[in-house]
Amino acid sequence: MIGLDVRDLVTGYGEMKIVRGVNFTCRVGEITALLGRNGAGKTTTLSAIAGLLPTLGGSISILGAEQTDGASQRIHGGLGLVQEGKRVFRSRSVEENLRLGGFIHRRRRGFISDGIEKAYERFPVLKTKRSDAAGMLSGGQQQMLAIAQALMAEPKVLMLDEPSAGLAPSVVDEVFGEINALKKEGLCVLLVEQLIDNSLAVADHVAVLDRGRITLDCPVNELGDWDVLRESYLGAPVIVEG
Repeated sequence: MIGLDVRDLVTGYGEMKIVRGVNFTCRVGEITALLGRNGAGKTTTLSAIAGLLPTLGGSISILGAEQTDGASQRIHGGLGLVQEGKRVFRSRSVEENLRLGGFIHRRRRGFISDGIEKAYERFPVLKTKRSDAAGMLSGGQQQMLAIAQALMAEPKVLMLDEPSAGLAPSVVDEVFGEINALKKEGLCVLLVEQLIDNSLAVADHVAVLDRGRITLDCPVNELGDWDVLRESYLGAPVIVEG
């Protein structure tokens, strides 16, 4: 089942079109890695899908429903976004952040409290910090909170923008472990990330964005040599040791 379908997407800032005719799909229970050089248009693409930027052309469908309204309606439609930079409410407590994440479902009896308990099961360290201000958490804990906050709305499609940015290697492994667990729980995950090896290790599908267009789109198991991907599509030099 297709969770996210992007067709001929055109978007940008004002009169500047950054993304021009992008096509890709993400399936439920799979991770699609959207890779590309800095400035390729990855964050712009995610922002348009989330309704934070206007769709100047093409279409975006979530679980088969074409999206025409803004960001709040897309959340109701099953979309979640974890933005780059560990976007949490720094002056509010961990638990307040989680409650804000589930706000759209506030009228559902017991929904928020159940969601908070699930968040603490997923990230036990957050439970020990539940009363602490989010700004006092470590970078890795803030990223965990940002993911947990997005999951509070029970999205069916979750987009993650550079979840490893600024994290220690040991924390990166933990975050990617949780991302891999999400697809096993049946989510459709769209992952934008600079760590190519980590991304491809968990992804089922890969799409490469370059100058606002998709230049490669295939299952990860059909890639063959990852070094070719790095050098040909991402501009990353292949370092040979010895």
